[in-house]
Amino acid sequence: MIVKKLIIKNYRNFKEAEAELNNSLNIFIGDNGQGKTNLMEAIYIASIGRTFRLNSENELINFFENKSSVEIYIEKNNYKIKIEILLEKNKKKQVIINGVKLEKTSEMIGILNNVIFTPDDMKIIKGSPVERRRFINIDISQIKPKYKYLLNKYKKVTTERNLLLKNYYTKCENKDIISIWNDYLVNTGTEISLYRNEYINKLKKAATDIYSSISGNKEKLDILYLSNIGCITDRDEVKKIFYDKINKNFNNEILKGISLYGPHKDDLIIKINGKECKYFGSQGQQRSVILALKLAEIEIIKEETGEYPILLLDDVLSELDNKRKSYLIEHIKDIQTIITSTDEHELNILTKNFDKKMFYINEGKISNISN
Repeated sequence: MIVKKLIIKNYRNFKEAEAELNNSLNIFIGDNGQGKTNLMEAIYIASIGRTFRLNSENELINFFENKSSVEIYIEKNNYKIKIEILLEKNKKKQVIINGVKLEKTSEMIGILNNVIFTPDDMKIIKGSPVERRRFINIDISQIKPKYKYLLNKYKKVTTERNLLLKNYYTKCENKDIISIWNDYLVNTGTEISLYRNEYINKLKKAATDIYSSISGNKEKLDILYLSNIGCITDRDEVKKIFYDKINKNFNNEILKGISLYGPHKDDLIIKINGKECKYFGSQGQQRSVILALKLAEIEIIKEETGEYPILLLDDVLSELDNKRKSYLIEHIKDIQTIITSTDEHELNILTKNFDKKMFYINEGKISNISN
């Protein structure tokens, strides 16, 4: 899978910008605040359908405009694909693939797979369980289209079920239909848990090996799936445990007015040498874990789809020491990579043996740099 060209119009600080990309390495140099992360975000939204930053879609549109667009031209399995994202203030975004408008944004997931690495990824370790669930959900959705459908369905189920719980004693019919929503919760939640368990086992295997290599075989990484339901085994057993949790704690759920059990409460525990990285890992160790997770993501997507994803490195080299920089650069030779940085000199040294194109970003404008 290769991104050949991108065109951005009225997207954040970009009025109109275009870049034809190299099949291997693409480096975008610019000072802070010039649009480097905006560029990455535009590519990301053409892959996932939403931003990796916590902004409304109206904020993606240039302040002085009402409409914005992102066009990405890719080659995948010898096919040429054009992805268009059309944004208009206060309206639902449109996704168009080769001229055909999609009914749901989720239908685009898996067409352009990506792995993105940003300084904010430290939240996967340091942040709340929400950050780790988001990380897992995006990864699995790219390789298992049904998973995204299940997530959307599960969100609707928990919303409706919570409303029933809050008003359980005020409406007689709630007592009659709660069992139906319990079934929806258990059936959908069980499938999500099984998907997560399978993926996390693969992630653990790949990331553990990579981390061991980064640490010179001196440290051991461990990743544990902390399921809110309990031990994940086979489908029937998970459902049984799920129902038991609900039945035993139903009065407590009514009291609190929320669903207390299910994958919306899951978490990941990441350990180094048996100690939880969130609390006991050094900055260097935590960055090594993130690096291992991202490189593991790449390998899993390649294994599942037969093609490498594109790799987006948004100003992360400044966060890594020389050893980790060299390790990362060494492992991206077969992957189309887009890097943003403020330091042209350092990147030229690190990538001196790469086939690459270099660009300069200044005030939302992209220009080529002669190598």
